[in-house]
Amino acid sequence: MIEEFFYYAITATLASFAWLILTGYRPKGESRFTGNLHLAIVLVVSALIYFVWRRELGLTAIFTLGYALLCVFLWNRLPDWNSRGHAFLAAFGVVQLVFLGRILWVILFGNLARHVVIGSLVLFSAEVVVVLLTLYFAFEVLDVVARLRWQRYFPPFTGPNDYWPKVSVHVPAHAEPPDMVIKTLTALRKLDYPTYEVIMVDDNTTDDVLWRPVVNFCYQNGIKVFHLQDYPGFKSGALNFALTQTAPDVEVVAVVDSDYLVTPSFLRETVPYFSNPRVAFVQTPQSFYNRDENLFAHFSALAQRFFFEISMRSRNEQNAIIFCGTMGLIRKRVLERIGGWDEWCITEDAEASLRMLQKGYQSVYINQAFGHGLLPTTFDATKKQRFRWAFGGMQILKRYGWRLLPWSRSDQVEKLSFQQRLRYLMGLLGWFNDLLVLIFTGFLLLTTAAFAYDWQLPIRQLAEWILFVPVISILTGVLRVAWALHLTTGCSWRSGLGAFMAMLALSLTVARACISALWNDKGTFLRTPKYGLETDLTRALKATSWETILGILLVAAIPLVLNLRTNREGVLLAILLAWHAIIYLSALRFALLEALPVKQPKTESPGQVSMD
Repeated sequence: MIEEFFYYAITATLASFAWLILTGYRPKGESRFTGNLHLAIVLVVSALIYFVWRRELGLTAIFTLGYALLCVFLWNRLPDWNSRGHAFLAAFGVVQLVFLGRILWVILFGNLARHVVIGSLVLFSAEVVVVLLTLYFAFEVLDVVARLRWQRYFPPFTGPNDYWPKVSVHVPAHAEPPDMVIKTLTALRKLDYPTYEVIMVDDNTTDDVLWRPVVNFCYQNGIKVFHLQDYPGFKSGALNFALTQTAPDVEVVAVVDSDYLVTPSFLRETVPYFSNPRVAFVQTPQSFYNRDENLFAHFSALAQRFFFEISMRSRNEQNAIIFCGTMGLIRKRVLERIGGWDEWCITEDAEASLRMLQKGYQSVYINQAFGHGLLPTTFDATKKQRFRWAFGGMQILKRYGWRLLPWSRSDQVEKLSFQQRLRYLMGLLGWFNDLLVLIFTGFLLLTTAAFAYDWQLPIRQLAEWILFVPVISILTGVLRVAWALHLTTGCSWRSGLGAFMAMLALSLTVARACISALWNDKGTFLRTPKYGLETDLTRALKATSWETILGILLVAAIPLVLNLRTNREGVLLAILLAWHAIIYLSALRFALLEALPVKQPKTESPGQVSMD
């Protein structure tokens, strides 16, 4: 019966996902009757497909009733979602849990040798993390695209207001082109706000040609400017120095990267939220003015926008967003209360936001860009940026991970709600996903070698049902991301798929960062170069050499598996090998896109498609 239940759950997952894609987006809400009608359609279609496939009338009725009850339970737990979101999450969650349950049953009661049980349990622990992350990633997307109502929605503030505290805008820079920095400072001088100051901190730039023109511009235009030499702490050190130079009457600190052209309304439409004394920081999304320079930039910008359109909006509902380092504002008093920016962490922005929320403060996310920055122009530069983000995320996980667990009673997190702990913990664990992908890549290659040489690996044997679930997870995951980007940005499905491939292209980089962070506590701040790098085939190949080697090995394993295993098990294993090959070879493809112009895809909207 468990096997039949598994087949029904797979059927319901595919049926509910298809109906979700077709009808699941209802930004203006829907009636209870309409929601019930859509749920009934999913239940009937799932039942019909399962019955035609398995010819089990009694089980069809039992499973359909159980499915309906689970959807009703989720409807009560998630009342702000539509019924298609409930239906897919219910079916997809059951598939993943039954998948784990069957694996554990085989390990414990499958008459395996002791060393095989031990090896299988080690692999199973990794599979548990993968399933948890898979469910969380699905939940985040559904939490936005299947949402009918927002409980914490913060639009740009445009109403009447008499609260205009003084703001200090901090602009750190290191070895940046002076023309770019001067454009940023020029835009900041045009802010439509009654009282603010700008502090420019050049952090350890040794080339006079780069920093002196900026200092001269600041002197000529009344901007506070400081040139630091041999100053510790990287960007966080520069920001801490700026905090010491901030005017005493400043109440709010804004952080703007040196490549951002800020719109005049930035402060006027964000600062009024600080009239609530519990608000510690306000974050706005990042946008890029070179996003359509070529296909590389186009897909890279969309990939980053996914984080702001999906993850940040979902986390905002639970007061669990992160401060993103630029285009954000912090209450000065709170920043001083937490001790400023911690210099041990190379993603000091995200770490500071966690410490602020631990004090019981609130955050605000405004889903509208108030400026445009500059994307890294090469794949190698993008890899350095992502390595730093992943390493910093792992630093935070190592320090706070145990305290974020639901049963932790640490006084440092006692003011965090369960949802805040969950969102931060899963967000940090998300960096592990790419490390787990690398581990399973090795497992797939070892399995192929075992087939070829008739080896006996010290783990459980692969079975058809084990391979089927990852295939479904991959299919729904790819389409889910592309669909979410299509809905929230207005981009084409093709561009959405390209953005997903851009995420995959950095998989090995993130895995390397995780490994490095596990063994090293202190990271090096890798500056992300924005200008002055050539784009050519040789450099693209060099930047993706390891990804290309892994991809070629995986491609070579596909015909070998199909020759050794001619059944469905062999086909499913070949599909997984092909998928992992796509992950790593997408790095080469992404690197080569640097030199290709945008061939007029349907581009995303420059602002946002409102879903509120």
